[in-house]
Amino acid sequence: MNLRADLPFESLDIALLALMVSEDLQQRSLLIEGASALASLREAIAPLVTASNDAERLEEFRQAFFGTLGFHGNWQQFFIFENCLLERVISRRSGIPVTLGILLLHLAEWLAIPAEGICFPGHFMVRLGKGAAARILDPFSGEFFDRERLSLFLRGSLGNGASLQEQHLKAASKQEILSRLLNVSKGVAVQQGQDLLALRCSELLLVLHPEDAYEVRDRGLLYEQLQCESLAAEDLNYFIEQCPHDPVTELLREQVARLDSRAPTLH
Repeated sequence: MNLRADLPFESLDIALLALMVSEDLQQRSLLIEGASALASLREAIAPLVTASNDAERLEEFRQAFFGTLGFHGNWQQFFIFENCLLERVISRRSGIPVTLGILLLHLAEWLAIPAEGICFPGHFMVRLGKGAAARILDPFSGEFFDRERLSLFLRGSLGNGASLQEQHLKAASKQEILSRLLNVSKGVAVQQGQDLLALRCSELLLVLHPEDAYEVRDRGLLYEQLQCESLAAEDLNYFIEQCPHDPVTELLREQVARLDSRAPTLH
C-alpha cells in the first residue's frame, strides 16, 4: 500500500498522490507510467501559456487545458470508475471534477500559477490566481464561475435554503482532496456493484482518517456485502460504541444480532 498515515501529504505533489491512490486501488504498478504522462502534459502546456498579464495568463491556461489539450468532463458516462483513476483520465482526456481538478492543480503549480482546490459541496472546484484577481474554475465544464453561479450550485446540492458562505470556498488541503477523490471513487464502485473495489476505497479512507467511526461503519456494511460476517460485526459494533445516539444505531444493533446468529459455531 502506497498511502500511509505518516506521509508528508502537504509537501507532495497532488497528482503523484492521486497516482498512488490509483495504484493502491488497482493493486498494480503504474507510478512510472503516470509520471511520464504528467511530464508529457507539462511539456505540451508550457508553450501555450506565455502571457505576462495575470488575467490573460489564466485564460490561456484554461484554453490550453480544455481546448488544445482536449480535457473535458465526461457527461455521457459520469459514473464509471475510469473517471476516478488519474492515469486513465490523462489517456482518455475526460474525467470528473475532482480528477480533472487534480490535473489542473498539478499543471498550475508547474506554470507558477497560484491555485487551490476547493471541496465545494457536491462539486470540486479550483481557484486560480490570487487576491481580488482570483477566479473559480469548474473543472468539469471548463467555465469560470461567479458567486451567483456558485450559489445556484450550492442550492442544488444542499437545498434552496442554503446560502453561499466563505467556508464553502476555503482552500482544501491535499489530504482533504484525496479524501474527496476516495469518497467519490467509493460511491462509483458501490453504484457499479464493485463491492471489493469499494472496500479498498474505504480502507484507504481509514488510512487518512483512522478514527472516523462513520467510515468504519461503511466498511462494516461492505464486509457484510462480501459475506465477511465477523469483520462486519466488529466494525458495526465499533460504530455503535462510538456513536450510541446516531439515528441508525438501533437498526445496526439488530443487524449485528443477525450477523452473530449467522456466524459459524466452532467446536
